[in-house]
Amino acid sequence: MLQAYKKVGETPLELLDRLRQEQPDLKKEILSYAGRLDPMAEGEMLILVGKEENQENKNYFGFDKEYTATFLVGMATDTRDALGLITNTKADCTIHSTVIEQDLKNIKKLTEQTYPWFSGMTVDGIKLFDHFKAGRTDIERPVQSISIKKAELISEENMQAEDVYEYIKDTISKVHGDFRQKEILESWESYFEKHKEPLQKFTVRFHVSGGTFIRALTEEFSSPVTLFTLKRTKIHTNLLK
Repeated sequence: MLQAYKKVGETPLELLDRLRQEQPDLKKEILSYAGRLDPMAEGEMLILVGKEENQENKNYFGFDKEYTATFLVGMATDTRDALGLITNTKADCTIHSTVIEQDLKNIKKLTEQTYPWFSGMTVDGIKLFDHFKAGRTDIERPVQSISIKKAELISEENMQAEDVYEYIKDTISKVHGDFRQKEILESWESYFEKHKEPLQKFTVRFHVSGGTFIRALTEEFSSPVTLFTLKRTKIHTNLLK
């Protein structure tokens, strides 16, 4: 078992390919990962090495995780992060820090989370994303138990709209595969053609139970927000028995 740092834009499979290139001793090893990170996220991932660890992979899931997450205020997307189509906007939207703090207090009380449409969870053998694309949004999405052990506001500031747009364009350009990049970029371009004012962003430090979707927590805020950046800073492997 090893921990490796996934870059922004990489998929977990691309990370495994990079590790095989960077560490020749891993080229002939069986590699897999325990727990995913979305393409727009970066940070620590747990890599299982060899036949024995992969056969016992159930032992390596469910660890607590820590994240630093930055949210943009004033819009929401269908994926709940920047690699998504904008679905809701609120002009000249700001959230006072006291409101953010109250939202975070409510988030810490959560004990359940509905799986996002854009996740690997399946219903009737079909991924939720494929149900979503087919318009079957009336199906009941599974719910999982979660624990939010820390949700701490660490900064709040404004960012120029053009800088936000350039960052989103740059990071999406690093994502390979079919993630609707063309449609998503057009969605953001259309948004920024109309919105030139600075955007509020705020950053939160989270400590959560394994499997918690940070981007899904955007639904818990008082105003439309979307996950802008996400960094996984720690995996609590000390819990491994």
